[in-house]
Amino acid sequence: MPLMYRKSLTKLILLVLFFFAVSHTVSAVDVGVSASVGTITITPTDDGGGGIDTSVVFSGLAYPGATVHIWKDGVPSQVVIADANARFSVTLSETYNPSVLYTLYAIDKSGRRSLLINYPLVVKNGYVTQVSGIRFAPTITTDKSEVKFGDYITVSGYSVPNTYIDVVISGSVSSTYYVQSKPDGVYQITIPLIGFKKGAYDVYSNYQNDKKISKVIKFVIGDVNILSIDLTTNIPGDCNADQIMDLVGFSVVALWYGKPNPPKCVDTNSDKVINLTDFSILAFYWTG
Repeated sequence: MPLMYRKSLTKLILLVLFFFAVSHTVSAVDVGVSASVGTITITPTDDGGGGIDTSVVFSGLAYPGATVHIWKDGVPSQVVIADANARFSVTLSETYNPSVLYTLYAIDKSGRRSLLINYPLVVKNGYVTQVSGIRFAPTITTDKSEVKFGDYITVSGYSVPNTYIDVVISGSVSSTYYVQSKPDGVYQITIPLIGFKKGAYDVYSNYQNDKKISKVIKFVIGDVNILSIDLTTNIPGDCNADQIMDLVGFSVVALWYGKPNPPKCVDTNSDKVINLTDFSILAFYWTG
């Protein structure tokens, strides 16, 4: 293995193990630091008959008709459907757990996935832990992967209905465009790329006054138009199949480090144990 690769791999593994340690010591009231969105409240409960209820509640906004997926320690736990206004809420009955990682993502009605939102929590007996105010960043797609010089690109996706969205193109020339989503949550904008130089560009979307961005899509301005094709890439450790391997994906695998019977999607080389070999495989597929 080349020395440069070994050094990069070592840094990634150390970073993952650091993230693992942090996620296992953060308390429920501190989770806002690690999570992308949401407000945490913890309330003692009594079921009225002297019994004790322990649960975790997630609520917020996705996209109209979207499926919202909740994973617990890298394993699918529950799926709910957002209403016509993009609202969703789900309650998980739980038991005491000093360190649990919940991961949420949404899939819009066109099958496009949001980015992950990660919540390390401490679940306490006799308390309801409510994570409210969640809002997934918009989904995004483009009509072309390569755009002929001087032509246009169409960007579209799903968001909360009737909401203003920034569409940002970044490269040797950068610009921000504005669009409002429709009542069904769909947004679409066609952007003439006049004045843009040939080369590689990124495009992403976000709600106005919100730093959380969508998935970043790469495209090229060149000599011909090439239509986008949705490709499914099987990335080891990509448990939610969003074709992204970043610190969130690493943290899910890290939760199973040294533990028995890891889920198949976490066990990258199918040897029934999570060790440094798995992290080296993830490093190879790192997308950031």
